[in-house]
Amino acid sequence: MTQDVHDAPGVRDGRDVQYGTAVASVYDSLIAPAMPAEVAVDRLRPYVAGARVLEVGVGTGRVAVPVAALAREVVGVDNSRPMLAEFRAKGVPANVSLVEADFRRPLPLQGRFGAAYSTMGSLACVHSREELTAALAHVREVLEPGATLSLEYYSTAVYRPLVELGTVTVPMPHHGGTTTFTTTVDDADVLTMGTLVEKDGEAPVEFAEQVLLIERDEVEACLDRAGFAVQEVVPAEELLPYDWYTARSVA
Repeated sequence: MTQDVHDAPGVRDGRDVQYGTAVASVYDSLIAPAMPAEVAVDRLRPYVAGARVLEVGVGTGRVAVPVAALAREVVGVDNSRPMLAEFRAKGVPANVSLVEADFRRPLPLQGRFGAAYSTMGSLACVHSREELTAALAHVREVLEPGATLSLEYYSTAVYRPLVELGTVTVPMPHHGGTTTFTTTVDDADVLTMGTLVEKDGEAPVEFAEQVLLIERDEVEACLDRAGFAVQEVVPAEELLPYDWYTARSVA
């Protein structure tokens, strides 16, 4: 089993960690319920069952915990110390280990993995196609030949209309409040989205994130350049803002 690492080489100084204390404090109660893990776990099941598995962007364990019930071992990587702290506070399954590291740099991991996955657009937290390709290559470097990488990536079909709207407030039935999104995109296709979560009787929580918003063929091209062959792309479904990619390591 990989050793639990709290401050592995390659972690940046925290200034560009997007999901910090504010997000971590409400993630499990207000944000994660809007994105149930069941769909992702069902899609991952054929690849993770009995395997040594890597999750990129493990966060508070929304997907890692149910995947751990299927896999031989799960190693979760995240560059957000507050998110990892929330996961540890809940209790980490015995076959899960956590590594604080930044996927934009070579991953400080030992051994190879039979499968990898990244949900909720974590791998989109880059600022260029070159940076995305490099990040994907870092994942491929720790995979066994033929291993599967499954990932959710921000769907332009969902987010381009949000950019046109600018600001939109939507009800959140799972927590009885509202969430307001303010989205812009620059000439480099970097989308900036400010999020304001409000619930009666609780202090509002506000945070911002930046992701690379590119078309599916460009995501596929980055995967190809990183040493993956795309097997399937499932377009974003109702209420889910991400396209789902399944690719295999070929390099």
